Amino acid sequence: FLAGCGDENYPDAGSGLPREEIRAKVMSIDLNASEITAVPFAIGNRVPESRELVVGKQFIFHVEQGDFGYLAPGKIFRARVKSAIVTESGEKLFRLSRVWPDDPSHRRRLDNVNRMLRRDTLSRGDDPSRTVGDYLPPFALLDQDGNLITSDFFDGKQTVLNFIFTRCSAPEMCPAATNRMRRLQNLVFANNVPNVQFLSITLDPKHDVPGILKTYAAAYGIDESNFSFATAPKTVIDDLVDQFGVSRKNSDVATLDHTMRTLLVSGRRQIVYQVPGKGWSTDDFLARLKETKQTP
Repeated sequence: FLAGCGDENYPDAGSGLPREEIRAKVMSIDLNASEITAVPFAIGNRVPESRELVVGKQFIFHVEQGDFGYLAPGKIFRARVKSAIVTESGEKLFRLSRVWPDDPSHRRRLDNVNRMLRRDTLSRGDDPSRTVGDYLPPFALLDQDGNLITSDFFDGKQTVLNFIFTRCSAPEMCPAATNRMRRLQNLVFANNVPNVQFLSITLDPKHDVPGILKTYAAAYGIDESNFSFATAPKTVIDDLVDQFGVSRKNSDVATLDHTMRTLLVSGRRQIVYQVPGKGWSTDDFLARLKETKQTP
């Protein structure tokens, strides 16, 4: 990796950085232009524009609107760099894709917690899947705003949990599930059911970075006040789908064949109800949310 004299200001500057990515710090943002000014402090040696990018120097990058759920002055990220374009003023504008939050403390916690998940999955043998009555394993994810979600996310609240991916093109699968989750959320609000939240975990982490999930939530008109979409490295998602009884396989580069499962998790991190397949009912889940005694 390329490194600069100022790397001592950035712990783990090149640690764990894929060769096709940069690690950088946001200096300023321009929401209207969908641009950020950022300073790279590590540059992978397979970044297409690595000869033009310089560690320690400010550059302008174009990002997608969803990425602003996380990107703000002072935030650290890693991303892929697409070919630069020249603006009317003659400046080079680099385009970023697959932007991941990369705060060092979050990165270390994500790694540490998910090592426990990996050990737990292996310890459960050939069939690691959990069912009603089982408690959740430890795991750590990133939501659509780059916030860290760990198992304490579930404490004291009922959580409706499922798995989707944003590129799913089968109308009866992920799109229907997300619409049904939104309808259930609206019913929860309308019936004043307290302490309920929603969590959709992606099956496609290579594509579904936080900014993509942010854009997906907006496209479905999701109220994000109690609805999180989450992602993590592929190895983490692999362990979670095994533990939650969901299967998936690639059918081509853009789609996945997968099963579905919708779960209700108590405020004590216990699975209290689940429906395999795509045919779960919002009225059924609403009734159970109303009946379930809240756990402080």
